[in-house]
Amino acid sequence: MGTITKKFTFMDEDIVISGLSGRFPESNSTDEFARNLYDNVDMITDDDRRWPSELYGMNSRMGKVKEVDKFDGNFFGIMSSLADPIDAQSRMLLEITYEAIIDAGINPQSLRGSSTGVYIGYSQFGMPDGVPEEIQPDSQNSLTDGLLWVSGHSKCLYANRVSFVFDFKGPSLITDTACSSSLVAFNIAMNDLRLGKCDQAIVGGTQINLQPFTNHIFQTTRLTAADGIPKVWDQSADGFVRGEAVSCVLLQRRSQAKRVYATVLNSGVNIDGNKRMGMFFPSSESQQQLMMKVYEGAGVDPLEVNYFEAHATGTKAGDPQEARAIYKAFCAVPNRKGTLPIGLLKSNIGHAEGASGMTSVAKVLISYENECIPANLNLKQLKSSITDMCPPLMPITSNYKYTPGIAGINNFGVGGVNASILLAPNDKLPDENSRIIADQNLPRIVNLCCRTEEALNYMFNFIEKNPNKITRDFLALLADTMKNKAVVNSAGFPFRVLGTLFIKQTKPVDDHGHCEYEYRRQHSLFSEKSVRPLYYLFAGLGGQWSGMARALMSIKLFADKIDECHQILAEVGIDLKRLLLADDKHSMASMTSKFTATTALQIALFDVLQALELRPDGIIGHSFGEIACAYADGCLTAREALMVSYVRGVVTENDRRVPKGLMAVVGLSWAEAQALCPPGVSVVCNNAKDAVVVSAMIETLTRKGVFVRELDSCHIPYHSQYLTTCADAMTREIRKYVPEPRLRSKKWISTAVLEADPKEDALRYASAEYFIHNLVNPVHFHN
Repeated sequence: MGTITKKFTFMDEDIVISGLSGRFPESNSTDEFARNLYDNVDMITDDDRRWPSELYGMNSRMGKVKEVDKFDGNFFGIMSSLADPIDAQSRMLLEITYEAIIDAGINPQSLRGSSTGVYIGYSQFGMPDGVPEEIQPDSQNSLTDGLLWVSGHSKCLYANRVSFVFDFKGPSLITDTACSSSLVAFNIAMNDLRLGKCDQAIVGGTQINLQPFTNHIFQTTRLTAADGIPKVWDQSADGFVRGEAVSCVLLQRRSQAKRVYATVLNSGVNIDGNKRMGMFFPSSESQQQLMMKVYEGAGVDPLEVNYFEAHATGTKAGDPQEARAIYKAFCAVPNRKGTLPIGLLKSNIGHAEGASGMTSVAKVLISYENECIPANLNLKQLKSSITDMCPPLMPITSNYKYTPGIAGINNFGVGGVNASILLAPNDKLPDENSRIIADQNLPRIVNLCCRTEEALNYMFNFIEKNPNKITRDFLALLADTMKNKAVVNSAGFPFRVLGTLFIKQTKPVDDHGHCEYEYRRQHSLFSEKSVRPLYYLFAGLGGQWSGMARALMSIKLFADKIDECHQILAEVGIDLKRLLLADDKHSMASMTSKFTATTALQIALFDVLQALELRPDGIIGHSFGEIACAYADGCLTAREALMVSYVRGVVTENDRRVPKGLMAVVGLSWAEAQALCPPGVSVVCNNAKDAVVVSAMIETLTRKGVFVRELDSCHIPYHSQYLTTCADAMTREIRKYVPEPRLRSKKWISTAVLEADPKEDALRYASAEYFIHNLVNPVHFHN
């Protein structure tokens, strides 16, 4: 038997937070949450949204999320009969998981089948849900309802349901260590990412209080504040106030992340162990030890930490113990000379218990983004047991201008489990140029795909009315999430409203970096269940003008390709940039200029579309547009395609045996044109039902009142038999540049050869013979 080698993987790469989403008290999104924090809104409300206000004589003040009864099961591939029994927290976890992935600039469909872990923190109490109606063994409906209730309300399925719906294959688990649950889940996810157990991770916390049972117990045992006001770190503090939240982040390795909110420097978990004061009394010493272990493990000088978000609930025992731990770990031991700003989030929203760690993470990320720490509320007189530590500890009582730096977050549970993390901000901040999202020459196109027209208009309005948030990076992330993926089971849009926003700069950038934009909207309803095929059409003669590439040169990839093509054509004496960028109306006077300039433009545009990951199902070339078509099919390199275009122009322009003629667009069908055209006039392009191109004598048609538009072909009757004299010279020259022709793929729909499997073997390839056939035969585009 062979020796078994143990494999141990450690990923020595930064882990970053790349996506964020959540529902918070009076806040349906992180943006609304941020506004409420900075407006110093008391998000703890007194109403009957959960149960009658005077039930059991309880104070009904509690931090409540706005809506718990709305859920679009079909969006996640869940039938209504299965969606209805699922409890609100599990449904919201599906929603915020989707949103956090989108927020990271990732289409959730692209993660199906991936090694994505799901780690959910939750705090459960004994039987607060009660039980369903008594099961009737002889009633199939009763049995079904009971079974659905069990699966729908099982807290152990919170993570598993997310993994199932999104088809994640990594670890999937929940943690319950009471109030530290979600930061413990965060720590487990960090460890699994470092050990290579998963490629990315959803980390969430959830707490929705739908039953009065636990509130009644907390109030009667005086664990919660009698007046429903969380007076955190205040002398009059008399207990916590319950709050709700469902929030999550997406963790990724830095190399895979498209967006970075913060880098996770380190995380850790410990437990108090046996204590003289009993199991439920928090330990300042254990919390301090963990904080120091976390920053020492990260190699961080504690004096570099310039913001700390405390667990701080408003309890008489917990607040002083934690304050002492923060003080010793970050101030006394390292001998801090300045102050350490302290955040006390539960004064704003209440205590979200198992989800409280994730709410603190969200607040820190909001503070990073806005360079401002929101004010804590209800702090009028510092608790006497904390006063001696302030300063250097500095609880924030008004919105505090903040230079983002390393921030610490602490969580502890009633059973003694402590969790701590350190975050560092993303140093890449938007500059003035990042907010210039379009210029005066080239409009920006923003494609959106939404579930409803209302959602589409919300997105339109958000982009138009939030200039400080809309950067180039934001629009790039948005574009990535809107890319069409095959919809499998979940996260689909069975009815899609497709929208396009055209953004054009109307005034140049001023000295302050501000500019004005014009926005134009359009939308349509897309109800097909299959993805529409995408075709690329490479046009031929008739669409050329001087300076036709000038507006596109602001696209770097396009400009780089034009530079490459310019160098190639310079070898044969053609100044491509003059053709494409100059205002000289005579620059396109020759057919060689038209051919080479158009082919170069089409090649560069194709490369841009490829970079946008737009993969065509079919490619079609009209007339000499088939040369660029060959490039798109991989049959010709850029050099080969340009030289084929060059040869086509030079040979046809210099063959004195080709009689002078004209080409014109005619408003007739193919059959009508053939019947009407006299000898000497050939129908050479079948463009549409009532549009063809003819070569030679034009006067005959104009006298009969038929629409005729002459094409500038330099008096060369292309696609007619008059060009056969060019065949030998073109064949010799093309073979010099394309000695080994490549086979055309099935994607290439030929307009020169109608047979899918032509008898002449050379016509199966992008060969000299094929391009000669294209030159001397009609274009069967409409066919």
